[in-house]
Amino acid sequence: MSFRALCCIGLSCAAGAPFGASAQSAAGSASAGHDAAQAGESDKLQEVVVTAERRTSAVQKTADSISVRSGAEMESQGRYSLAQILEDVPGVLGGATNNTGSSTGSGTDAAAAGLTIRGIQSNSGAGGSITSVAPAAAIYVDGVYEGVGGGYDIDRVEVLRGPQGTLYGRSATSGLVAIHTFDPDLSRFGGNASLEFGNYSLQHYTAAVNLPVVDNVLGLRVAGNYYKRNGYYSSDGGELSNSDGKIKLLYQPSENLSILFGAALQNNITHTGGVTYALSNVPTTALTPVGPGTTTNTPVGPGSNDFRQYWALVNWDLGAATLTYQPAFRSWESIATNHLRLPGLAFDQAINTPKDNFITHELRLASNPASKLFWQVGALYYDNDLSNINSVFFPWGALAFNSVTREKTTRAAGLFAEATYPIAPSWRVTAGVRYDYTKVAVNQDYTSITGVTQSLGGDAGIRRFSNETYKARLEHDLTAENMLYASVSTGFSPGDVTVTTGITGNPVVLDLKAETLTAYEIGSKNRFLKDSLQVNGAIYYYDYGSYQTAGINVTPEQQGNPTFATLASPAQVYGGELEALYQLTSYDRLGVSLSYTNAYYVDKTGALIPTGTGSYVSFARFFARDKIPGVVPITSTVSYDRTVPLPGGSVLTLHGDVRYLSPYDGLAVTQAQLEAGAYPLIRVSSQVVGDLNATWVSSNDKFSVTGYVRNVGDTEYKTFGSSLNGGTGSPLTVQVTPSDPRTYGVVANVRF
Repeated sequence: MSFRALCCIGLSCAAGAPFGASAQSAAGSASAGHDAAQAGESDKLQEVVVTAERRTSAVQKTADSISVRSGAEMESQGRYSLAQILEDVPGVLGGATNNTGSSTGSGTDAAAAGLTIRGIQSNSGAGGSITSVAPAAAIYVDGVYEGVGGGYDIDRVEVLRGPQGTLYGRSATSGLVAIHTFDPDLSRFGGNASLEFGNYSLQHYTAAVNLPVVDNVLGLRVAGNYYKRNGYYSSDGGELSNSDGKIKLLYQPSENLSILFGAALQNNITHTGGVTYALSNVPTTALTPVGPGTTTNTPVGPGSNDFRQYWALVNWDLGAATLTYQPAFRSWESIATNHLRLPGLAFDQAINTPKDNFITHELRLASNPASKLFWQVGALYYDNDLSNINSVFFPWGALAFNSVTREKTTRAAGLFAEATYPIAPSWRVTAGVRYDYTKVAVNQDYTSITGVTQSLGGDAGIRRFSNETYKARLEHDLTAENMLYASVSTGFSPGDVTVTTGITGNPVVLDLKAETLTAYEIGSKNRFLKDSLQVNGAIYYYDYGSYQTAGINVTPEQQGNPTFATLASPAQVYGGELEALYQLTSYDRLGVSLSYTNAYYVDKTGALIPTGTGSYVSFARFFARDKIPGVVPITSTVSYDRTVPLPGGSVLTLHGDVRYLSPYDGLAVTQAQLEAGAYPLIRVSSQVVGDLNATWVSSNDKFSVTGYVRNVGDTEYKTFGSSLNGGTGSPLTVQVTPSDPRTYGVVANVRF
C-alpha cells in the first residue's frame, strides 16, 4: 500500500469515526505526515482492517462497537496522554495514563484506572490499598495486559465498547483499549524522528530505527521518547517529564513461525501541588469560569514512578489453527509526597511502593482465516506481588495515620472461548464463554487517626472470587454494505480487601465485592453513496449488579476525620452512539460523532452500608442524587479536513474539530451537603472545546511539519481532586483542578 493511500486512511481517524487506521504495518512510521490527505486520489472512503476480535477483519464487517485512532494523527494534533487520545471517542471518558502522574504524585500502576466506558467506572482503592485494584476496563499494549510503551511509535489504537472477556485475558468488563505499536520490518532499513516544541516549555522528542539484521528472517526495531513540560497553573506544580525506551526483535525462521522479543522501560517524574484551587459555598473571590473559590500555594509534592517490562510473542501456524503464546513480566516502583490544603483540612502524604511485580501468561489457539467456523480458545494466568507503604502526616510533622502493606498477592486464572459461524449466506451467530478465578491475599498493618492499629493477614486476609460470563451475538447482512447485529454479554470484575479508617475513627476491614455486568446492544454498520458516506451506530442497555466505590468519606460532615466504606448499589445505564464520515469531495471530509449516556443508581435506599459498630446506614445518605457522578450525558464531535495540493507535489492538510460536553455532576454529594447548598460546587457546566492543526507533507513523503492549537478558546472547567468536605455548621469546600488550558506547538518529522 502506498503512503498516499495510508494518508487517506489516516484522515478517517481524524474525523472521529470508528474506522481510522490500517492494519498494523511492520514497515510503518510514526511520522505525522502519514495522515496527511492525498490530493485527488479518491472520493471514496478507504476500508480499514483491524485485529479487534483477535483476527484480521474489516471494521465494517466486524459486528462490534469499535473506534480506531492512528498514532500519527494523535502526534500531529499534540495528543500525547491516553486521556487526550481517547477524548473524541464516543462513550469513553478519561483514561489515567501510565506515563504521567495521577492526582497523586505516585501515579498509578493501572493505566485503565481512570477509564470510563459507557458510564461504567473503574473501582478505586481506599486507605492502604491505593494500587492494583482490578479496573472495570482493560488496556492492552502489543497484546500485553496493562503493558508499557503504548505512548509512542504508535501504529493505531482500537477501542472496543462492551464486555470483551470471551476474547481477551483479563478485566475487560466495560470494554478495552488495544494499543498497537510498530513491529520490526524484516526487509527494509528505515526509521523516523520528530521534534515537538510548544508553550509551557514543552519539549518532546521521539525516534525509531528499523534494522533488518537478516533479510526476511531477523529484524530489530528500537524506539525512544522524551516528554517534558511545565505545570499549567504553576511552573513547578504539575510539571512532568517522561523518558521511554523500547526494543523489539522479530525472528521469523519460516512462513509458519514468528517469535517476537521485547523490552520497554519508562521513567516518570511528576510534581503535584503548587497553586491549589479550593471552591466554597461561602462567598469568596471569583475563579472564573471554574466557579467561586480561592487559590492557595500548596507545597509541591515530588513523585517518581518507573516501569520495566519484558515480553515475548510466539505465533505458530499449525495448518488447521494458529497457536499464540505471550508471556510478560512488568514491574513498577513509585515514591511520592502529596500535600492537601483545604480550609480546616491539611495533610501531607508519603507513598512508597518498592515492589509491584506483574507476571502474565496468555495462551490462545485460533482457527485460520480460511476456516468457515471462526473460533478461539485461550487461557490466562495473572500474578501480582505488591508491597506498599502509605503514611499521612499533619503539616507540623505528627503522624496522622499509617498503612503498611507488607505483602499483597493477587493470583488469577481465566479460561475463555468464542466462535462465529455462518448459519446462512447473510446470517452469522457468535457464542462465547469465560471462567474467572481470583485469589487476593493481604498482610497489612494499619494505624488509624485515633492511634489504634489493626493487622490483617493469614486466612482473614484472603478473599476468593470466581464467576462465569458469556456472550451471544446475531448479525445479518442487509446488503453488501449494510449490516445489523444484536448481542447480549456479561462481564465480571473481582473484588479486593484492605484495612482503613472506619466510621468511628478506628480501623476496619474494608471488603470490595465482585462486580457483574449484563449488557444488551443493537448496532448497525453502513456505507452509502458509492462508499462516500459511512454511518455506524449502536444503542445499549446495561444492568450493573453492584456499582461500588471505596474512596468515599462516610462522615463528610466531620472535617479532618476521613473515613471510608464500601458503598454499593445496583445501577443501570442506557444510551447510544453514532459515528458518521462523509467524503464530500476528493479534498474534503466531514466527520460527526455523538453519544448519549444515562447512568443512574437504582434502589439506593435498600442498599445498606455497615458502619462497623453493628448498625447500618443507607447508600442514599451519601449519594443524594440518582445520577452516577463523573459521567457526561451527551458528548459530540464535529471535524472537518481540507486537503490542498501545492506546487511541486507537496500537500497541505487543514484539520479542525469542535467537541461538546453537556453539564454533569463531578462528585457525589450527601443529602446534608445538598441541603447546605453544595450542588453548584459539584456541578460541571457545559463545555465547547475546539482544536486546529495544519500539516505539510513533502512531495517525497520524507518530511512533514505540523502546527497545532488545542483548546483554541482557552475553555476552562472543573476537574476534581478530592471529595467534598464540611456541611454541618461549617463551610463546604472542595479542591478542584482546572482543565488543560490552551496549548500550542510545532512538530517536525523526518522519515528515512
